[in-house]
Amino acid sequence: MKRSIYVIPLLAVLASCGTKGTGEVARKVSERDSLKTVYDKVGKQLKEVEDWLALNDSTANRSLPRVTAQTLEMGPFTHFIDVHGSVKADESAALYGMGGRVASIRVKAGDKVREGQVLMTMDNDMVQKQLAQAQAGADLARTTFEKQQRLWDQHIGSEIQFLQAKTQKEQAEAGLATLREQQRLSNITAPFDGVVDEVMARVGDMTAPNLPVARVVNLSGVQLQADVSEAYLKKVKAGVPVKVTFPSIGEEFTAPLTHVSEYIDPSNRSFMVSLRAPKGEAYMRPNLLGDLSIQDAHTDSALVVPTAAVLEDVTGRSYVFVLGPAPQGASVQPNERLAHKVFVTSVNEYKGRTQVVAEAGAALKEGDSVVIEGAKNVSDGQTVRLENE
Repeated sequence: MKRSIYVIPLLAVLASCGTKGTGEVARKVSERDSLKTVYDKVGKQLKEVEDWLALNDSTANRSLPRVTAQTLEMGPFTHFIDVHGSVKADESAALYGMGGRVASIRVKAGDKVREGQVLMTMDNDMVQKQLAQAQAGADLARTTFEKQQRLWDQHIGSEIQFLQAKTQKEQAEAGLATLREQQRLSNITAPFDGVVDEVMARVGDMTAPNLPVARVVNLSGVQLQADVSEAYLKKVKAGVPVKVTFPSIGEEFTAPLTHVSEYIDPSNRSFMVSLRAPKGEAYMRPNLLGDLSIQDAHTDSALVVPTAAVLEDVTGRSYVFVLGPAPQGASVQPNERLAHKVFVTSVNEYKGRTQVVAEAGAALKEGDSVVIEGAKNVSDGQTVRLENE
């Protein structure tokens, strides 16, 4: 019973406090909403007054975004794919020995040579002795066959004797040819007409199949090769123009693309392209590095703007700012313009220039003045100050 007496007064106190707190909050919420309504109304009125003063009060300090602009012109636009390549000679060979000691060297670097010319001789006395022995055996087999053939023509002797003599002659001649080929391969000969670029061996050196002893190069025909990403597989075609630049020596030329590989390298996901270099280019050397600009798109009439002028909104849509006349007012300066946002589609971009077309419903034409520098500080419908007028 005593416990109930204490509980009832406590509940009454809590109830009175809760009612008071709820009433205070409701009053403050109502007061806030009323003030917000007044604030919004006064803010709109203040903005209208400030806008009017900005146009009509010549003493007002107007801080406007400063921009530069460029007049749009219709003109040609070409897009290139830039890759790195290197020069490859059609005929360039490193020569290897089959083993043995170098007996003599008959050429030096810079000498012109003919196909089949002996460049180095090897110490091949054993091959020479085997060759002399095989020559003697081949001569005997040939003489025996000729005598046996005369007898056979006179119907003297058996057919098997004639066939044996013929077989022995052919075997001896084949063995002799093998030794002659071995002798030829033991020496170093020029595989084609060209110039001796380098001699690596010296008289007395031992050669090995994995060590080159000389290099012969023919620069009458050279080409450039480059690897292009598979992403451009549909755009790169044989016959398109290619601008080739050699930055290290300051030379360049233009030639058509002659070959597009049908194979994609799985190690770097690229395919090879090549083009023939013009003849008479004295600076061409194997492995010379060059920059290739492969044309993949061209139009004779396009709207082109600097890439810096094209911006994107939060949704990813591209747009540019086009300048129009500023609103009339007492304080409006001659170089002030009104910026309007025009949504565009970027067709192609190359080295700071972008080809654009206006989206459906948007207006963009030749002669429009487009904001270039300062575009990021401009809002749609804002007055700006043109710096380059």
